[in-house]
Amino acid sequence: MASYEERIRSSRAALSPSFVRLADFLLDSYAEAVFLTATELAHTLDIDPATVVRFAQKLGYQGYPDLQREIRQRVKRELLVNGSAAPDSVAGAAELALEELVRGLELTRRSFPKEAAQTLITALDKAERVILLAEGLAQAPARSLAAWLEAAGYSVHLAGGGVSELARALAGVRKGDLTVAIEVAEESPLLARTIARARSAGVRTAAIVAAPSSAVARQTDIVLAAHPSPHPGGGQVMVEAMVFALARMLMHARPGRFARLTEQVGNLTARLSSGDE
Repeated sequence: MASYEERIRSSRAALSPSFVRLADFLLDSYAEAVFLTATELAHTLDIDPATVVRFAQKLGYQGYPDLQREIRQRVKRELLVNGSAAPDSVAGAAELALEELVRGLELTRRSFPKEAAQTLITALDKAERVILLAEGLAQAPARSLAAWLEAAGYSVHLAGGGVSELARALAGVRKGDLTVAIEVAEESPLLARTIARARSAGVRTAAIVAAPSSAVARQTDIVLAAHPSPHPGGGQVMVEAMVFALARMLMHARPGRFARLTEQVGNLTARLSSGDE
């Protein structure tokens, strides 16, 4: 028999907007749903309680309690069942990888350089422009950081992917810029050389790296280093986590920057939609 997740996905295209909100909540926040009655769930999503009942019935359940019972069984399995996959199996490899990430994230949480992050936020405020440099696997967290900074209204330029692009970024830096290198693995000495030249030119520099021993970290004024992971993929997750933590600090420390841009985007969206000049 199909699980509630499979039923939701197979019927999603035919769901009403209210049903879609319910579907997304049950997929993303199922652990919270097990504690909510139909009325409480409806209140959480600002919909009618009858909608919750109809949604469960549309999926093939007699009512919401039947759907909730299946979700509760899933949560029990996740909470009570220890890893049972054989260590040398494919499933065992997945369990081991996730356990390594959990340990790495916990160690990164404990060692997260909060003072350095606050110094970086102050440097962002003073910067005329933020130049982000990244190679290889680090380009994904660099794009994440660029999106967060742009959402806060900072002027951002993202460069990476090769010698020529890094060289163009370096040629364009000027005093007043803040150059930030993002590194997951030391794939080449290019990033360290680029950030070192920027620093020697009198430009403020920072780095978000997967390991404190990184050559890039030795060339920058401000360093945010994660707890090192033995695998580059794990390092990428650690750096992404640090980018997320930095962004949340920025949102808390500079809420007005995000609010102003949100208002501007809303006003422009309304004008574009109405065709006003």
